[in-house]
Amino acid sequence: MGTIEKRGKGSWRIGIQVETPSGWKWVRETIHVDPLLSDSKQRKEAEKALARLQTEVDAGEKGPPGYHYTVRTWAEVWLEKEIKPNCSPVTYANYKYLLNSRILPMLGDVGLSRLTPVMLTEWVAQLRQAPRKSTRLPDDQLAHKRSPSKQLRDDIQGKPLSVKTLQNYYSCLDTMLDAAVRLDVLASNPMEKVTRPTGRKKRAQFLSEERALELLRCLKDEPNMCYRCAVLLALCCGLRLGEVGELKLSDVDWDRGTIDISRALKYTSINGNFVDAPKTYAGERIITLPAGMMTVLHETREYQKECQQLVPHLWKGEGWIVHAWDGSQLHHDTPSKWFRRFADAHGFQGVTFHNLRHTHATILLANNIDVVAVAHRMGHSDPSVTLRTYAHALTRRDQDAAQTFDRLFGGVDLPPVDMPIK
Repeated sequence: MGTIEKRGKGSWRIGIQVETPSGWKWVRETIHVDPLLSDSKQRKEAEKALARLQTEVDAGEKGPPGYHYTVRTWAEVWLEKEIKPNCSPVTYANYKYLLNSRILPMLGDVGLSRLTPVMLTEWVAQLRQAPRKSTRLPDDQLAHKRSPSKQLRDDIQGKPLSVKTLQNYYSCLDTMLDAAVRLDVLASNPMEKVTRPTGRKKRAQFLSEERALELLRCLKDEPNMCYRCAVLLALCCGLRLGEVGELKLSDVDWDRGTIDISRALKYTSINGNFVDAPKTYAGERIITLPAGMMTVLHETREYQKECQQLVPHLWKGEGWIVHAWDGSQLHHDTPSKWFRRFADAHGFQGVTFHNLRHTHATILLANNIDVVAVAHRMGHSDPSVTLRTYAHALTRRDQDAAQTFDRLFGGVDLPPVDMPIK
């Protein structure tokens, strides 16, 4: 809503009413025009000034305190004042990527208070049609050719974004606008009226017990004890990649046969490799190791001593279980990349390092291990998360339930199925 008032000779006051968290506020300016002009011509000049003021208010350049934010300027404040001090560097990097990738290019110059449910619904619709993109260099620009499993498949390039990715963009913007409401920059969050993208959640990928056993047989001949140990820690203990990368021999209780997981190696393009706490509070845990895993750890300890004796003057080791040739800590992603090459070479195309963790939980649940115990080994704070993620593993238990009633029926003299029951 805009108004124009004549205040005196050649003096006009223009104003626009805008909505703020504390109610409607006026944005006013006084302009001066040539007093020798007729009133009609002076009003036309005032109308031009009002249109200019409306443009500046819409762009967030003018307005009451807090109204001047655009999506872009508020995103900068939110990242630096809210996310950076209170969240992990990984969360900060993920939010920054989502903002820079598709939120700010599409909405960045819009005034924060000008966002509407209709505008944001249209934004979600555009995201649904947006093709996937990759920041990776083309294969012909690489010094070493990618393995088949690392090459972008033709059926993926150009496909629409996955539902999970859409939900990540939605949640990022929703969380940012919630912070604006909480800090009295916005009166309400327009994302509350925008439907969250939905779709069938992708099932966790895992190996069957038979395939897992086949993988263990292939792994037995791997000469590098560090990589062998990394895979077994994920498969037999359910550890995350970062948890494996930060484990040291000193974390093993050699008498009790347990291992203390209290740190994780993480990576962002901003920070590089850094050590942090595990993903959740429940991620800090002590778990019992299988006897076979203890044997491998003993062998790994001896293997590390042999490596150190070969290059004593170059050794940089600090006791990491998984390490480079000189004992130094590996890059966060190195075990995962090595495993993909190993998997491709042994008939496990498409199997990732994280799939080994899924396999661990699936095998335990399929063998009637209590879900609370599985959640503890996996580092889940809520056993219901474990059940939702690995519900597919309950198939065998469902078959066991049916067999229980088969045994019950076996003790009753029932008539043949084709005989009518009177």
